Amino acid sequence: MGRVYNWVCAGIAGSGSMLYGYDAAVIASTFAQEGFIDYFQPSAKVQGAIGSSYYGGVILGLLVASLLANHFGRKRAIQIGGCIGLIGAILQAAAHNIATFFAGRVIAGAASGVMLMTVNIYQSEIAPPSQRGAMVAFQILTLTVAGTFASWVGYACNFSSNLSFSCQLLTSSRRFPIALQCLPAVGLILGCFYLPFSPRWLIMKGRHEEARIVLQRLHDDHNDHMFWEKEYLQISAQLAAEAEETADHLWTHIFTNMRELRRVAAAVAAMTSTQTNGAQTIQIYQSVLYAGLGFSHRTTLLMAGIFGLCNNAGGVVNLLLIDRAGRKFLFLSGLSILSICLAVFAAFSAKYEQTNDPGWGKAGIGIIMVFIFFFGSTFAASPYAYAAEVLPTKIRATGMSIALFSSNAVTVIFSQTAPIALQNITWKFNLVFIGCNLFFLPIVFFFFPETKGLTLEEVNRAFGDKVEMEMFEITDDEAKNAIAFEHRDESI
Repeated sequence: MGRVYNWVCAGIAGSGSMLYGYDAAVIASTFAQEGFIDYFQPSAKVQGAIGSSYYGGVILGLLVASLLANHFGRKRAIQIGGCIGLIGAILQAAAHNIATFFAGRVIAGAASGVMLMTVNIYQSEIAPPSQRGAMVAFQILTLTVAGTFASWVGYACNFSSNLSFSCQLLTSSRRFPIALQCLPAVGLILGCFYLPFSPRWLIMKGRHEEARIVLQRLHDDHNDHMFWEKEYLQISAQLAAEAEETADHLWTHIFTNMRELRRVAAAVAAMTSTQTNGAQTIQIYQSVLYAGLGFSHRTTLLMAGIFGLCNNAGGVVNLLLIDRAGRKFLFLSGLSILSICLAVFAAFSAKYEQTNDPGWGKAGIGIIMVFIFFFGSTFAASPYAYAAEVLPTKIRATGMSIALFSSNAVTVIFSQTAPIALQNITWKFNLVFIGCNLFFLPIVFFFFPETKGLTLEEVNRAFGDKVEMEMFEITDDEAKNAIAFEHRDESI
């Protein structure tokens, strides 16, 4: 089955990212819907609270995600996240008061927290090393495509006053876009029945025969005709050593073992740099930002759709480059280019503020589109792939939860303060993001080893740790004999 089956599995798991991408993006168009504004009349503080409540929910989801992924398996955790997401979507769409809407956002965020961590881990653990970055990039691309779809649905619904969308005319244009996220949730719940368990999780649980079957189905058409057999031996040897090493340890040993702490810190830095470079905040509050440059509600919805298309175009570039150029190069170039774009946008916004000339407003919108294209090209998937790769299997779920917890904690702060900052210090808010990018540049340059082309077990070597069994040292005869011996041993 091989590569085709592998990509089908990646696509099904990626629908979990579609749910996250749609729900994270739909709020931007919701803030620009006249029905939502007239019905709830949210102040800047309430808008900030709505934006941050979702990411507060993400943090709650991350607190339990590693427990679900380690105990029930990666695919079951994704499925549980889909069920929680469906509940959150229904609550948001049915909300008749702001408290219910808040509750729906928190629950939807919790679902996204579970899936965002688990889908990344699952993708990295089923992918062959030569395509691991592309498969994670494909997952993130589905996320951004879903977000773009949310933007265009919001724009289209702004023209509608059809009562069939809702029982209340004023709220019709806000209910339908939010309710649509039920579709990927249902698709994910059903699709997970087709997915195999992660082979690395199966080996961790002592289910070796199942792991061999899954690895064969995923990777039996590799250029090396004995690849999956060698891969199985390498994974088994590495996990056996890790299990022995951590047999009597609590999960808190991550903070006392300096080698593991360094790798968790790299994952935290990779994920946090994604949230502090400005793209996430601009996406959430672009309707507020565009309005500040003199554009109408309907035009801001149109701009949000174009913003998403530019992000998707960048995501395609990221998918093509990540396994060729490498993660580190994309990090460094992204941080540099995004800082330049933010500086230019700040200058254009300042000019508009001084002159009220619509030409400067249009120029500002133009540079924002350039900014998000380069964000997609360099940062769309790189941090997610890198964070999952640098963590050893024994702490991958826990370490990824910590990394995402840290990055989303930062996002909550920016989400809560952004509307107030845009109202009070306007274009100067961009200087905060530029400062964050300059902070992470030397960290990436000096402390991020390259991981492209390595198996997850061989990433240990990049961090100066031991690889229990090198792939190139395993001969075809050794792999064949070892697999045959295990089959015989298990049949006795």
